[in-house]
Amino acid sequence: KTLSGSPTVVRIDPAVNFIWGSGSPTAGLFKDRFSVRWTGYVIPQRSESYTFYTQSDDGVRLWINGTQLVNNWTNHNSAENRGTIMLTAGQKYPITMEYYDDKKEAVAQLRWSSPSTPKQIIPQSQLMSK
Repeated sequence: KTLSGSPTVVRIDPAVNFIWGSGSPTAGLFKDRFSVRWTGYVIPQRSESYTFYTQSDDGVRLWINGTQLVNNWTNHNSAENRGTIMLTAGQKYPITMEYYDDKKEAVAQLRWSSPSTPKQIIPQSQLMSK
């Protein structure tokens, strides 16, 4: 349940939308007992309250602008967790999502919604790596 170990893979994902099932997230990684940390920035289109939803099997933690919105760092079947935060249109907010898989099924997804945005996987256009 730590974000350490080897092998290590570094890449940029266009979105956090993964259902690995019982497979490995990428060549060279184990199919069980792996962890992932996504970091970057999220940019809202409107100034309003946003709810962020994680769907995970197993542990997940989510921070937006340094505020922890989700903390379900446990072994569990696929479950949705959520947290809400006010964001300003066009501003870049640091985002970090940490995930680990223990055994069997592996799922990691990140969605958002707001009064003007239907619940959806956060689109690549609203995420930045730098």
